[in-house]
Amino acid sequence: MGEGIEAGFFLRASDYLQNLPAVSTARSKKNLSEQPGTHRRLLDAARAEFGEKGIEAATTRGIAERAGCNEVTLFRHFESKQKLLAAVVQETSEQFLAFCECQGDFSGNPREDLARFARVYSESLERCEGMARALIGEGRRRPTLVKELIGDVLEPFHRSIASYLDLRKKDGLVRESLDTMAFAEVFTSTLMGGLLRRSSGLSGLDREGWIRETVDILVCGIG
Repeated sequence: MGEGIEAGFFLRASDYLQNLPAVSTARSKKNLSEQPGTHRRLLDAARAEFGEKGIEAATTRGIAERAGCNEVTLFRHFESKQKLLAAVVQETSEQFLAFCECQGDFSGNPREDLARFARVYSESLERCEGMARALIGEGRRRPTLVKELIGDVLEPFHRSIASYLDLRKKDGLVRESLDTMAFAEVFTSTLMGGLLRRSSGLSGLDREGWIRETVDILVCGIG
C-alpha cells in the first residue's frame, strides 16, 4: 500500500472459536468428499437464514430445508447450530477483510482518500449486511462473541485509517490533537448507520450521498 501504510488485516482467533472442537470427524470428512456441494449449500443457507431471521430465531430445520437436505445431514457436517454459526461468522469475517483491502497509492488529499476508504467500507458492508445485522442483534445476549468477532474484524481497518491520518499530520493537513483511532471509529459507525437506515427505508440518501455527506462533515473537523 502506498506511502508506507500497510493494511495489516488479520482476524485474531477469538476465545469463542478456539474453544470449539473440530467441526468434522473423520467420518464426516469422508461424507464431505462424497458430497462437495452440500457443505457449501449449508453455509450459504445458514448465512441467509441467520441474516433474515436472526441467530436465535433461525432453526437447523429451516437451514436444512433451504439447503435442500435434512437435519441429519446438517449435523453430520457441523454437529450443532452453534458450530454452524461459528463457521458462517468466520467465513463472513474473512470475506469482509478481503473486501476491505484498499490497494494502490493514496492521493495525499484527505477528502479524496477518506472518500475512498468510505466507498470500500460501504461496499464491503453491503455484501455482508445480513450477518452484520444478525450479529448486531446479538449484542445484548452474546456481548463477548460480538465484541471479539465484529471488533477484531473492524480494528485492522480502523488502524489503516488512523495510520493514513497520522501521515497527514506530518504533512500539516491534519491537526496534531486529533485522536485518529477515535476518528476511524466514528467514521465507520456513521457509514454503518447509513447502511442500516437506507436498507430500512429511513433515509433519502443513497450510498454515494451518505459517503459524500459523511466525508464532507467529518473532514471539517480534522484540520
